[in-house]
Amino acid sequence: MGNIIFSNDFVDLGTITSRSEASGYADDNIKDHWHLKRRFRANDVTANNWLLKFNFGAAKSVVGVFLNDVNFDKVKIQGHSSDTWGSPSYNGSEITISRDEIVDRYKVYIPISGFNLQWMRIFIPSGAAAVGDYTTKWEVGTVVVLDSATMLAKNMAYGYERDGKKAFSDIDLPHGGFERVNLGDDLRWEAKLAFDIREESEESELWIVNNYNIGDPVIFYENREDTSKAYLCLRDDSYRLTLTEYNIIEGNAIRLKELI
Repeated sequence: MGNIIFSNDFVDLGTITSRSEASGYADDNIKDHWHLKRRFRANDVTANNWLLKFNFGAAKSVVGVFLNDVNFDKVKIQGHSSDTWGSPSYNGSEITISRDEIVDRYKVYIPISGFNLQWMRIFIPSGAAAVGDYTTKWEVGTVVVLDSATMLAKNMAYGYERDGKKAFSDIDLPHGGFERVNLGDDLRWEAKLAFDIREESEESELWIVNNYNIGDPVIFYENREDTSKAYLCLRDDSYRLTLTEYNIIEGNAIRLKELI
């Protein structure tokens, strides 16, 4: 188990190619950070083959890949210097994708090391099975590739809050009662991260996170052995500290809200 990870340093996916594509579910949809359910859908459910590939245009260093809302339970990340894949220069290990029960979606954060290549592929291993509500053809909601990430040297405090919410609206009725209207079945993760007493020298990475544009998506990864607990989200609060004594500070809580 490691400390939490933040990143807003997203690699431009460049030219995206899919091995097959169902009508109405273009592969470019995986670049849409704001509308998860637009999604990409292949035109088959073939394993032991690549699904998507990205030409970054030049060699890119990569430290992580986030796959959000997929319907397969195993994946490999591959990389090469050209679009010739007989023996990929980077051939990642087979990764198991699990269901995040908070939002009822399959997703995964994959740490990457030693990758500095122009091409990347998402490869479906031979043992992969279709999972979730739709299993007829492979699907991917969002792909985020990270050029760098910030792991906190001192983790957040206990008191970490998280939940999954469905959107609804309450309508007031003339007689004084109300009706509740369900605005969708998709669950959205929200969390509050508390930052307790620490030395002033230990807060530099919190200022890095605070300097992210508050209107830009970020990746948050709990990094607590469950690779499904990663989220494409927005930060709702700025970091604020109280200097309680010399070199000792106490931080506030920061709220995060998932993009779906």
